[in-house]
Amino acid sequence: MRKVAVVFGGKSCENEISVLTGVFVTKVMEGSNYEAIPVYVHRDGTWYVSPKLKELSTFQKGKFDGLERVILYGKALYAVQPQKRRMKKLTDLDVMLNCCHGGVGEGGGLAALAAWNGIPFASPDMTASAVFMDKDFTKTVMQGLGVPVVEFIRVSERDYEKRGAFLLKSIQRRIKYPVIIKPARLGSSIGIVKAENEEEAKRGIEEAFALDERLIIERYLPDKTDVNCAAYALNGEIFVSEPESAFSGGVYSFEEKYVKRKKDGEKPKGEKLQSEVAEKIRSYTKTIYKRTQMQGVVRMDFLVSGGEVYLCEVNTVPGSLAYYLFCERMIEARQFFCDLLTDAIERNKKEKMPLTTGILQEVTWQKK
Repeated sequence: MRKVAVVFGGKSCENEISVLTGVFVTKVMEGSNYEAIPVYVHRDGTWYVSPKLKELSTFQKGKFDGLERVILYGKALYAVQPQKRRMKKLTDLDVMLNCCHGGVGEGGGLAALAAWNGIPFASPDMTASAVFMDKDFTKTVMQGLGVPVVEFIRVSERDYEKRGAFLLKSIQRRIKYPVIIKPARLGSSIGIVKAENEEEAKRGIEEAFALDERLIIERYLPDKTDVNCAAYALNGEIFVSEPESAFSGGVYSFEEKYVKRKKDGEKPKGEKLQSEVAEKIRSYTKTIYKRTQMQGVVRMDFLVSGGEVYLCEVNTVPGSLAYYLFCERMIEARQFFCDLLTDAIERNKKEKMPLTTGILQEVTWQKK
């Protein structure tokens, strides 16, 4: 049976959301032709494995006694045994699946680690992961692809410290109030606020800088709908989901996404999309996935306002890996994840080996 490392957690404010995705995927994989090995990355960067990581109660209690500390070396996981001053090989890995939300885990770190060790990776590679973790870079790429984005201003903490007053004045001149203030490299609507005037903008910017040193400030769309659409590829063929209207009006905050959803028992829904708008979203989703050479499953988040469509952000590790946009039953989700893993293994077989130049054989050192 092939073994897949389902990696979740990480140094991120989305650590707990990542736990939900990681445990869910591990549970769904039970009974498949893959053995799912849950690998939890603690907030301090330490990696752990244990059957206990398959249960949410382990994280709810916050007790990690009995977990085995591990490191990745080559294509295997090794247990760290400091008392014996050695490492013990636990298992070889056939493939890795990224369930880390936010931070270095989603932002290319885990993808790079898998590539360095030659492990097939069933999630987006390090280039796409790093670029789309940053909302500023995302908008730059979208402008190059001809995909509409909402008007925005980028600002770094250093520039704000030097020219903060000028920036606050330029908001009204360039995009006008109200505006949305976002940390550039955080997800799940963490740190996102709406500002109606200069005073609120100043407060929102300073609060956001406590979370990230780069921000974007966007024009607020009053009657918008948040829409999700996802894509994945198998054997080079791209599959795109039907767009899902997720939320209408206001700010799609962390509370709306997770807290309110838990209390109400269902996901907030937005308005029904017109067919031409839905088709435009599907077209943009496929274009982005194809032109940026994506792999694995990726969710694109759009804003629809006044019949216009704008790309909001690209999630290279979407919540629950966006299975719900493609599957109606858990048995379908299991096959969906297995297909992604198998495709990654087959894709890895086609990787080209680095060229050896032989230049060292031509170099000679002369003694003085």
